[in-house]
Amino acid sequence: MIDRLRCVTPQQLIRGVACAAFMGLLATLSVSVAAGQAAGQSTAAERSIVEDYGPVTAAMLIDPPAGDWLMWRRTYGHWGYSPLEQINRSNVDELRLAWAWTMERGLQETTPLVHDGVMFLPQACDFVEAVDARDGTLLWTYRRTRVEHIARLACANRNAVLFGDRLFIATHDAFLVALNALTGEVEWEQQVGDWTIGHHYSGGPQLIEGQVVAGMSGCYYINTRCWISAHDPETGVELWRTHTLAYSGEPGGDTWGDVPDEERRGGSSWIAPSYDPELGLIFAGVAVPVPWGSVQRGKVGDALYTNSTLALDASTGEIVWHFQHLPGDDFDQDHPYERVIVETEVAPDASAVEWINPAIRPGERRKVVTGIPGKPGIIWTLDAATGDFLWARSTHFQNVIVGVDVEGRKGIPNPELARPEIGQEVIVCPHASGGTNWQAAAYHPGTNALYSSGNNTCMEYTLLPVEPTTGMYHSSADYRKIPVPGPDENVGVFTAVSLETGRTLWQHRQRAGMGGSVLTTGGGLVFTTDDARRFRAFDAATGEVLWEQILNSTAGGFPVSYLVDGVQYIAIAVGGGPNALILTPEIRQRSGGNTLFVFRLR
Repeated sequence: MIDRLRCVTPQQLIRGVACAAFMGLLATLSVSVAAGQAAGQSTAAERSIVEDYGPVTAAMLIDPPAGDWLMWRRTYGHWGYSPLEQINRSNVDELRLAWAWTMERGLQETTPLVHDGVMFLPQACDFVEAVDARDGTLLWTYRRTRVEHIARLACANRNAVLFGDRLFIATHDAFLVALNALTGEVEWEQQVGDWTIGHHYSGGPQLIEGQVVAGMSGCYYINTRCWISAHDPETGVELWRTHTLAYSGEPGGDTWGDVPDEERRGGSSWIAPSYDPELGLIFAGVAVPVPWGSVQRGKVGDALYTNSTLALDASTGEIVWHFQHLPGDDFDQDHPYERVIVETEVAPDASAVEWINPAIRPGERRKVVTGIPGKPGIIWTLDAATGDFLWARSTHFQNVIVGVDVEGRKGIPNPELARPEIGQEVIVCPHASGGTNWQAAAYHPGTNALYSSGNNTCMEYTLLPVEPTTGMYHSSADYRKIPVPGPDENVGVFTAVSLETGRTLWQHRQRAGMGGSVLTTGGGLVFTTDDARRFRAFDAATGEVLWEQILNSTAGGFPVSYLVDGVQYIAIAVGGGPNALILTPEIRQRSGGNTLFVFRLR
């Protein structure tokens, strides 16, 4: 027994060699290990991986090295696609665990970033680690002092971005912070919002045209509105700010009726925006108005720019165009998610696509902003330069949107749901946790298809009397998750849709919910996870399941792929995430278990 307990020495821990009995101690030991490295105690392997690290350039962000993952969805177009093909259809069944790493407790929604063999892990509550991407050897840690935040939301860190020799993060206490990528030391920090009245970041920044760009969250019951801002990467100084709600006297201000400006609330922009360098446009999503019900807000109209796609001039932040997917939302049907930028022929098939712009000339090639921007799980396809509506279709069951006002540039809410009064119960699909929540779809250029995971869910929804309180959010309504109508008990839906025609190429249905983000690769593969802890590789062309691994928990993180020393890896952070477990009580698991799993061919 004594010999077994001696299986790990301090030197072995530093080099990442540990037995199972000590795996749970790695996170606890990370701070002391990092301190030792700072004092010059790093190993030769650690020195070599850091010495190979070079600055990230603006050109790399536009066209990243094939083996790197430098920002949230890898590229500005939010494809979630790695061109690596060492792991492919023919050999993916040989994928095996390469290494694992115990991560910080809390809401685990991280995107691992990788450059020159160094992996950066932004984790719950502004805890960041840098590790050797080959084996998980710890290089440095950064831990921000946690504040007693008034917002009743868990502190998640979904992404960061690399530029130069810095890692940029956005924090739960509404700061932007620049860390030295080689040491983890703070180079500057800039307060952007006020956490004492609810402001916070949950999505992370992008580095766009030499600016750190991020959207603010937490504008709930406070006398302010949310915004998207750009900052100097050398100092953090603000360069421009664009508000996401329209005040009186501004374009769209009349859509709030007579509601005083100080009572126009909501409009968080909490997922990192996409960007097109040729058009010079940033594409950002905006969330719901607060409180959720129009009767609670004063029975206003469309409430711009909630539930909208905004195209911003990247140099000035000016709104160039907007499209509102769900005007005057009453049901917390958020639309802040990824905007995918693709060039494609546009020829929607009327037999597969519910809503088509009649002015489309089939087969015309366009640059489009597409994807599933909101909880209803609808693919919206817009012209990227103009915002003109092209086509839209559902990927799972929903009853909140029934059409498109092409000229008005907005979706048409279901009139049968009307505007509920306080205490009136209505059946709304999907649930407020989404058919699709913040998990990200992905695009594959080889198939010109969008791959999305989602859940068929509904809710019994009742608006409540509200007393505006700073930091309040989820108290607008009671919302109990229920199954969709009909005999089909399958909850999870994984769909591949052609972005040329809108046709379903294939669909995978199953009992377990599917709340995992999606990764596509040059090897013809599509990876995602589900509520039953399965991490799977699908054939991108056929939907056949080619490989699966049972994990220790559901995966709240965004999967990535990278290359170091000629070896391709697949990484996924596990612990939490959108799920539909209440509809599938037979699927049981413990909470927590935050772990990074990294796979390679044997």
